Order: sequence, then structure tokens, then C-alpha cells
Amino acid sequence: MRTILFTGKGGVGKTTLAAATALQAARMGHSTLVISTDIAHSLADSLGTPLDNEPRPVGAHGLHAAELDSAQELERYWGDIRRRIANVLRAEGLDATVASELAVLPGLDEVLALVRIKRYYDEGEYDVLIIDSAPTGAAMRLLAAPDLSRWYTRNLLGFSRGLARAVLPSLRRLVKVPIGEAVIQERLSELFEQIEALRAILTDGEQTSVRLVMNPDTMSLNETQRAYTYMNLFGLAVDALFVNRVIPPEVQDPFFANWKADQAENRQQVRQIFSPLPVFEVPLMSAEVVGLEALGRLGDDLYGDRDPVQRLSREEPLRFYVEGDRHMLSLRVAGVSGQSAELEKHGDELSIRLGNSRRTVPLPQYLAGLQPVWAQVRGDSLIVAFEEPPPDETPES
Repeated sequence: MRTILFTGKGGVGKTTLAAATALQAARMGHSTLVISTDIAHSLADSLGTPLDNEPRPVGAHGLHAAELDSAQELERYWGDIRRRIANVLRAEGLDATVASELAVLPGLDEVLALVRIKRYYDEGEYDVLIIDSAPTGAAMRLLAAPDLSRWYTRNLLGFSRGLARAVLPSLRRLVKVPIGEAVIQERLSELFEQIEALRAILTDGEQTSVRLVMNPDTMSLNETQRAYTYMNLFGLAVDALFVNRVIPPEVQDPFFANWKADQAENRQQVRQIFSPLPVFEVPLMSAEVVGLEALGRLGDDLYGDRDPVQRLSREEPLRFYVEGDRHMLSLRVAGVSGQSAELEKHGDELSIRLGNSRRTVPLPQYLAGLQPVWAQVRGDSLIVAFEEPPPDETPES
């Protein structure tokens, strides 16, 4: 099964593009499921049909859709346990509201969302799974959720005996079998095995593609660049970028003159930053794209005769890896062979001056604490090496 994940800053139109892509895939004969993991669901509005936590058919082309209810998933897997933990915390003197919040471990809803997605792989009912993800920040946490397994193993299984005694009766009722701490460990191990298996799927470019959605404005561009950095860090394959709501040339009203000029500049930056990834520019429509008919027209305009399920690109403009005891960043550049690079790091941003051009790269957290020590051009890529700062120095902020 192929998975295509649409993500981007809230409000850029990713739901519409995910829905149009899903409908186009279904019209081309793929059994397709589109799901929303965004807590502020709008997939049902886009498709023009009511949706809930379970997939239901939409239209006559083999398309199914669902809006994942994280609260329902959390209640299903953790509700009784949460109430037991909250009771213990209240008995220790905590406010009821605070106790209820603390009883849900950080990231658990993201973990359960991943488990739900993994279920669709195991069932094998669909050819294509298209995910309308939460806005970029939340998507980052969801995609990083497999890394939480060590945290849970270290913390959840380290409950005090008193808290374990509170949890165990609830678990016994849930699983209907005798249960002890060893069984808790076994259940959690099974959960994390599913998550790790899903991560292997998500990081396999042949099975999973990420498509970033943005508007041609400065804030959206910065957020998308940061999201792209983290997608590469997590090993996900970004195969396309969609620039949505581009003011079309036929709009000549002077009111939009500055908007069009700003968009033109940002669109140029998009191509410089993300080249050679394919960039799809989607014009601002004269009316809302709502319902299957409008989504079908958008799908035709976006893809034409191209199969939207296929991987749209295999390029890697940005890559992170380790070489010896150094962390390395590889950045695709063009036509700069032999030129030297000047580096400046400010907090979690690396400014690179190469010839007459300057590029700012958002750094993942673990690189933000290191220092760039050298940079050189190798073929079509600029390679930057990072090392731990000397003990008597602190990273620049």
C-alpha cells in the first residue's frame, strides 16, 4: 500500500489538496482511503459529506474517508487507565483537572494515531492511504512519535508500586485475563513493535511520500522550509511541494499589485530553496473548492494524466548523516563548483554565503547545539561538518 502524507502550516489548503489527490487516485482505479489526523477536521467539509472515526464510502469511485478522532482513540486504549491514574494523583492532593491532564502521558495521542494508521496496513483493504495531517508543528510530533518508545519504556514501566496497583485492576478488566507488571511490559512492547514497524514503512520512499503545502507568503515559506528540514531528519521522502493560492495573471486589480509582487518574489525563493523538487503552483480559485465535482476539476488540473499515487520525485536536496565522529549536512546547490562557503550560526539557524547567494537553513535541535567547523562543495552538493563545541565554550545563541 502506498501512503501519501500532506502537511503544512494551518490554513494553507492542505485538506483540499489531499482530498483532490485522493479523489483523483480513486478515479484512476486505486482503492483509496483518505483520513484526517488534524484535531481541527475539515475533510468532511471539503468532501461535502459527513465523516466519523471509521472509513465510509464517498462518491462512486471507490473512495473512502474518515476523520480520526484522537479523543475516541485515547478513550478506547487509555480511558480506564487514565481515570485510575487520575484518582491516585487526586489522592495525593492534586487538583482534579491537573490530575486528569497528567494521567495522559505526553505524546500518547500521537502514538495511538500511529497505531491506528498501522491497522490499515495490516488489514490490506486499500491500495492507497492519503493522510491529511495536522498543521506542521503537530505533524512533526506525530512523525517523531516512534522515538518516544524509549521514553515510555523508561518512565511508564518505572511506575511506583502504588501506582501500578492502581493501574493493574483497570487493565485486568480491559483484557479480561490475569495481568501483572510483566504483562504490562508485554503489552507496551507490542505497541512499540507496531510503531517501529510503521516507522519502517513511513521512512521507505517506495511506500511513503510526503507532499508539503504552502502559500506564497513569507511566514508560510519559513515554516515550510523548517518542516522540510525535519522531514529529512526523520528520514521521510518529500516528493513534491504545492504552492497554493497563487494570484493568477488575469487578476489586474491594482489592490492586488503588492500581493502579486510579494508572491512572485516568494515563488522565486521556493524554486531556489527546494530545487530540484517538483513544485506545483495552484492558482487562487474564484470560488471555494468544496464537493466532489470541484475536487475532481482540481485533481485534473493538478495531475492531468499523471498517476498521483506514484512517487513524483527521488531528489534529496537536503540530507543529514554521520561521517566518523562528525554530523554532516548535505545541501544541493548548482553551478558553484570550487567556490568557498562562509558560515554563520545564530541559534538554530545556519546562514550560508556561497558566492553572491545567501541561504538560511533551519537546524534540527541536536545540530543547533553543535558548531559548524568547515564547508566544501562536492559535486552538486555543499557539505557542512558539525562538531561538539570545546568544553569551555557554549554554542552561539
